[in-house]
Amino acid sequence: MSILLNPTSLSVRRPLVGSVKQCCCTMSGYAARNPYLKDLKYKDIVEVNNTLKLTKHEHAMIDRFIRVNQAGETAAVTIYKGQVAVLGGDPRLRSLLTHMREQEEVHLEIMDKHIVDFKVRPTLLQPVAAVGGYILGVTSALLGTKSAMTCTEAVETRIGMHYNDQLRDLYKLKYEGLNELKRTIAKCRDEELEHLDTAVDHGARMAPLYKLQFELIKGGCGVAIWLCERI
Repeated sequence: MSILLNPTSLSVRRPLVGSVKQCCCTMSGYAARNPYLKDLKYKDIVEVNNTLKLTKHEHAMIDRFIRVNQAGETAAVTIYKGQVAVLGGDPRLRSLLTHMREQEEVHLEIMDKHIVDFKVRPTLLQPVAAVGGYILGVTSALLGTKSAMTCTEAVETRIGMHYNDQLRDLYKLKYEGLNELKRTIAKCRDEELEHLDTAVDHGARMAPLYKLQFELIKGGCGVAIWLCERI
């Protein structure tokens, strides 16, 4: 019995031929072994650190995520500071708002670290986020405790959606170097949703003109997210 071989099905490995310049444009050993960076050239890869290399598109996406997250957590901290400034005379409310503010401060520390680790430029709107958050906190608190809780519910609803969207995109990327980022964003998301539940439990939906307040604040957060990602 004979076996017929189709010569067109056989491949021959040829030695690399070309100039030094051509060779320098080929993939690095790391990228060549990484299926997510296959067929890309050096100029298409961003080296975040010694263990993590991303395509330019992937790095741009993560850059936007971390930039806006830092601004969002900055605003969250100052919202609670503004609310405490108005409602802090009630020991029970002061304790509740301070607890949520302290959690937001931890989130901000996490995002500050990611800014450094991933070499991200902070948004130019960072001071605006801080001042705007404080004004929103004070204004909502002046309208009463329930309106302050409506503010929290609206903000945390939008931020919860925002973090979920980020996690969906991040989990499409299989780099081990992104595992900590995924974990910390998930942690922040879960605690933001706890704040949402707390606000509802404390009468957020009983505020005057609840629906109007909720939609205005939630919509404003959406605009702020869009701007801080890009500026």
